Amino acid sequence: MSKYRNIVILGLICAAINMTAQQLYTDTFRLSDQQTTADMDALLLDMVSQQSEQIHAADTVDTLSLAELMRLDSIAREIAEVDSLKTVNAALELQKIPKVPEIVIEKSWIKDEVEDRNDVLEAIRKMRSPWRREATLMLQVTQNYVTSNWYQGGSSSFAGLGIAKGQVSYITERFTWENTGEWRIGGSTISADSLHKVNTTDDMLRLYSKANLRIVPKLFTSLSAEMETRLLPTYKSNSKELKSGPFSPFRFNAAVGIDYKPVKGLSISVSPLSYKVIHIMDTARVKVTEYGLEAGQRTQHNIGSSVRVEYTWKPVREVALESKFYMYTNYHHVELDLEVNCDFIINRFMSARLMLHPRYDSSVIMEGDTHAKIQFRELLSVGFAHKFR
Repeated sequence: MSKYRNIVILGLICAAINMTAQQLYTDTFRLSDQQTTADMDALLLDMVSQQSEQIHAADTVDTLSLAELMRLDSIAREIAEVDSLKTVNAALELQKIPKVPEIVIEKSWIKDEVEDRNDVLEAIRKMRSPWRREATLMLQVTQNYVTSNWYQGGSSSFAGLGIAKGQVSYITERFTWENTGEWRIGGSTISADSLHKVNTTDDMLRLYSKANLRIVPKLFTSLSAEMETRLLPTYKSNSKELKSGPFSPFRFNAAVGIDYKPVKGLSISVSPLSYKVIHIMDTARVKVTEYGLEAGQRTQHNIGSSVRVEYTWKPVREVALESKFYMYTNYHHVELDLEVNCDFIINRFMSARLMLHPRYDSSVIMEGDTHAKIQFRELLSVGFAHKFR
């Protein structure tokens, strides 16, 4: 009986090895050379252990003893150590299997092994579906209190900023469809402003969609559309003059061209045919000339060309840089817009953000100026942040 038991155990181990190898080739993944293989090896061990559990559950010949189970687990660990990901990737290269999906385990200062392993599992699940979903929520506040007799003067203030951003993408080898939605809302209270209890400091709703069809590697035909507007009224300090209001302005851009992606995280879109419309709903209270429209004009249509450059860079998981550059011209005026956001993760639920936003529009000449000038906005904030997947 012992002899047959050993034969059964040996057969089960061989079956586990074979099933694990098949699973590896079904869910192939690659690890960057500069990253550690510890998490992937742990995942490989889990896969072997799951096969062992299935075999143990299906075993009706005889019940394995505790010592035999421990020995089986030891063999599984040896398999995991030998079949590291570098070995698997080397075998894939020798067999010339094309387009092996890649999973990069980013270095972390604050996350533990369990979170790293969950990231790996999530990446493997993504390999089985062309859909990608991600959402980010940020809530940040700033407070300052100054008494009326403070020797340096000044005024008390309270400011808050909320950012909700979501992305849904469909990615295949030849076709990609990226959809992004973002809503930013910010306000502040300043004791020196006697007319308004809360001033709107940031208000933007943006929807962006881009569809790409591959021509050759790294080069795509592209069709994109973007909508941007305001939802809340914004006033000048100590003034009833309205700077912007709900759907005032409302911007829409549509472009056809090519999209070049030379490296990961970089997209360069050139559109020789681009359509832009600007609409002001409340022309009675909003100065349309501050948005490039002529006095008495409610809607402006333009046809021209545009260039859009997007770049994301994450040197480590706790630092994320995202930049967007947009240029549009109708061959009479030019619009340049650069937005740079850098997020610093403090812990799981806290982060800091630095935003730099210079802008230039040759068609916008403010009251009292003789020519268009560069506009600039900067923001540094700390608060709650969480990412949903």
